[in-house]
Amino acid sequence: MNTKTVCEKLSVTPKMLRIYEEQGLISPQRMENNYRDYSVENLVQIETISILRRLGFSTDEIRSILSLDRTRNEYLDMFYLQYKAIESQINELREKKSELRETINKMMDSCDRDDINEIILTGRDGGNGKFISYDDVVNAWNFDDMAADFIERYMKEDIPYQRTIARLREIIVDMGEMTFTDVGCGICNLWDDDGRERDVIAIDKSLPMLLESRKKLPWIKLVMDDILTLDPGEYRKSDVVISAFMIHHIEYRDQFRAIDNIAALCGNGGTVIIADRCYRDPAMKGSDSTEFFVIADEIREYLLLKKMDVDMEFTDEGMVILIARGK
Repeated sequence: MNTKTVCEKLSVTPKMLRIYEEQGLISPQRMENNYRDYSVENLVQIETISILRRLGFSTDEIRSILSLDRTRNEYLDMFYLQYKAIESQINELREKKSELRETINKMMDSCDRDDINEIILTGRDGGNGKFISYDDVVNAWNFDDMAADFIERYMKEDIPYQRTIARLREIIVDMGEMTFTDVGCGICNLWDDDGRERDVIAIDKSLPMLLESRKKLPWIKLVMDDILTLDPGEYRKSDVVISAFMIHHIEYRDQFRAIDNIAALCGNGGTVIIADRCYRDPAMKGSDSTEFFVIADEIREYLLLKKMDVDMEFTDEGMVILIARGK
């Protein structure tokens, strides 16, 4: 692929390509006439470099990121790296937008000049002018690489988790021939026990998790998406939609939005199953900011408001399964 074609495809300039080459970020081959011949791999690298540059990364940081040890398909790695970097910036922008909205609303409620000055100063706390750092990308990458192995080892030692998964499998078997969507599927532990192939769409936001699932269960349709931002209209309506041990990773302020999207993936008269770590009622809620155990009574009441019949079963202390059936 010549320089002109690359520039047209990626909206970059020949000068930019020469700079990337001089900095050792790309190494295109040369044709017999000494013109540069860019490969598909070069194309993906250039796209990744361009995105990281727009996010404020230095040349040295980009060089380090491109040299990270990778064990998956090289192209998937590069696209996933771009995805994670942009996702991080979106999250930062969303937080900044919320901060600005709060500042505006506070200022509209105040007429005192000193109060307004204080609002402006406190509203700027924590801003560092850079949305995402090198460490953010590296740490996220390392977590994804370790996640599948960690969950596989850790969950085998978690007896309440295993008991709940076993109960879910019993429920699924009793349902017979149905279509299923598994949201936040992880490494698809729910489906790898009886050896039976079912009509399952498995959704998770982590590419490494999905690739681990592919190794074990090649018959499952795998999709990378985030329950908080996915468009339910892009998916088929399943008879049964399952969320197993996903919601407690979502902040309380967003949990009902996740449940809305879970329910929207379900067909008319279908069944929603939510299994998770829980507090039975709000009075038992803890203060751990990294785990947001579902509050079982509140989830049940919310599903009832959706005009669903709800059964609730506690498989262990701090473990709940809610089965909500559409009317």
